[in-house]
Amino acid sequence: MARVLPYPSYLRVYEPAERGLPVDPASVDEEQQTVISRAVKSTTLTIDTDSAEHCYVLRRDDRDYVCPVDLSLRSWLSLTSLVDNIGDAAASLIFPPNALSSADDQFLRWRRDNPDAVPHIRTSTWGVPRTWFVLVVADERELYDHEGAASVRYRARVSEARTRVGAAQRLLRSVIDDGELLDELADLESWLEAFHVESLVELDYAGVARLLQTQLSTDDSAGDIHRALDAVRRSDLAAAGISYRAFEERWRAVNAFERAN
Repeated sequence: MARVLPYPSYLRVYEPAERGLPVDPASVDEEQQTVISRAVKSTTLTIDTDSAEHCYVLRRDDRDYVCPVDLSLRSWLSLTSLVDNIGDAAASLIFPPNALSSADDQFLRWRRDNPDAVPHIRTSTWGVPRTWFVLVVADERELYDHEGAASVRYRARVSEARTRVGAAQRLLRSVIDDGELLDELADLESWLEAFHVESLVELDYAGVARLLQTQLSTDDSAGDIHRALDAVRRSDLAAAGISYRAFEERWRAVNAFERAN
């Protein structure tokens, strides 16, 4: 039986279904197994731009929503990020000769035909980014069961998530000097603006929930982040620090698994 990997978490955008639902909806298991299979079996570096696109499907308030997996686009963006981080010299030691230029040519041809394509899914490993919790609030949290294991997800309207992240940017820009945090928030806001205004955004702990272990039942990460923001609005930086430290302490043990692996 396929099992959800214990280290990725996901941020997904579901847009209103305009052209009907897919016959074979995607699943987290399927997505992860595809990624693993390609990594283990592939002897060349290719961008499969011709594959049929799978979608996650969500029904809410008598309306259908879809979230394309966008695996080829996400794979390419991950590859370019890797090369940017490690440099061309190191990349040449990992990938076969001419593999990067060939993949680059494939993707650029696809990009010319799909100039406005934006991935509907963002992935993080060994935790959940702090900025993702700005998009959601505690009341949107729900426990769900996957293969007998408890996990957590939040679902919010994209219009509300945009309002929250915009407000957080304006607030924090005036009181802190943390360029990395502000850049992360600006990037999230820009990403959300690419989608239909009536879309839904889902923050899914997926397998990362297992790493919280006994803390999962008392986890209130979105509440911690918004209490910290509310305290900053009141100019109560001491209270803001207490709420943010509670968030950090909860996720520190989860983040440590990355170093252990």
